[in-house]
Amino acid sequence: MLGRRGRGRLLAGTCAARPASSYLAGEVTGWRDRSRPCARRGGGTRRGRLARGSPRRWHASPAPALLVFVASVAALGSSHPLAAATAGAQTPSSAPLRYRVVGCRSFGTAAHREGPSRKEVAIGFDDGPWSDTPAFVTMLERNHARATFFMIGDQVTSVYRSTLLRELRNGDVLGDHTFTHPDLETSPDVRGELEETIAAIRGLTGYTPCVFRPPYGDYDESVLRTARSLGLSTILWNVDPADYTLPGTATIEARVLEQVRPGSIIISHDGGGPRGQTLAAYPGIIRKLRARGYRIVTVLEMLGYRPVYEPCVELCEGIGVPRSKLPRNAILQRAPQPVGGAEPAGRSDPARAAANQRERGRGRLGVLHRDALRFALAVFAR
Repeated sequence: MLGRRGRGRLLAGTCAARPASSYLAGEVTGWRDRSRPCARRGGGTRRGRLARGSPRRWHASPAPALLVFVASVAALGSSHPLAAATAGAQTPSSAPLRYRVVGCRSFGTAAHREGPSRKEVAIGFDDGPWSDTPAFVTMLERNHARATFFMIGDQVTSVYRSTLLRELRNGDVLGDHTFTHPDLETSPDVRGELEETIAAIRGLTGYTPCVFRPPYGDYDESVLRTARSLGLSTILWNVDPADYTLPGTATIEARVLEQVRPGSIIISHDGGGPRGQTLAAYPGIIRKLRARGYRIVTVLEMLGYRPVYEPCVELCEGIGVPRSKLPRNAILQRAPQPVGGAEPAGRSDPARAAANQRERGRGRLGVLHRDALRFALAVFAR
């Protein structure tokens, strides 16, 4: 037995607690009991002899268990069905805010055959989406040009969803070309033709068009009023190469270049039949128009109509952009909130529902990862 003085000398010679960094550096097999005196090589003091004569006592370390726990949480995050396709992604709360285009705002009741007299040209492609439409989008991408696609609602199906989203991502404009391509001057249901096409485009892409082109260019005052009541501006043209007659690539190019003038709106076709001649003509048309000093713009840009954007975090469909990339005249509006648990327009299909589920799961797993890491670091720091 040691007296008070002996115990004091013994305690004064015990080892200090190791810092947490020593365990993080790999000392995970255990640590020496803090109360065991330090051993000195060749020491002849009582403390040294006591240390050499004492049995080696090791306590089980919690480090291996912690490592197993953290690894288990990581495995849960990577294999859980809600996060299988999103490993390493940011949680919604930390992801940078982006904006996706959801429509546009037009004004006025006039039918536009051309725009202001500036060195600008707007190209419009009618009667899609069609089997050739993806090739037209690729052609525009390669030539760094944008166009307005006036679409037939009955053809706006899920087959073309990725193509239409590419168009939106590239800055192209989606327009209304009626649901069944009738002559609107004799159609008994002008409003239905326009409304059904708006619904089809919105349902597939989340985008609400604000421009409309009447089939065959036929319209009257009643058609204009109906279109305006639905938020649509009527767009005609003053350059027509009659490409639908298949006159040949060189003829299509020559007709466009001959008719064009500042502010022209060109009509051509990406659908309604084989459009290989039109597709082949436009790289040369775009190149030669630029050589003349023309800018290739969309109908919205030419007429001063404004695109509409909403914020999005996860469900940007690959078309989300940071605020710094938005057009200067863009309108920002709040994303609509679901009513009664219903999905917003354009988000009712199974793929979007799965994306919503992944987004919610990613938030929960992000919190679980964070808490597990905090717990492990707190224990190691002790």
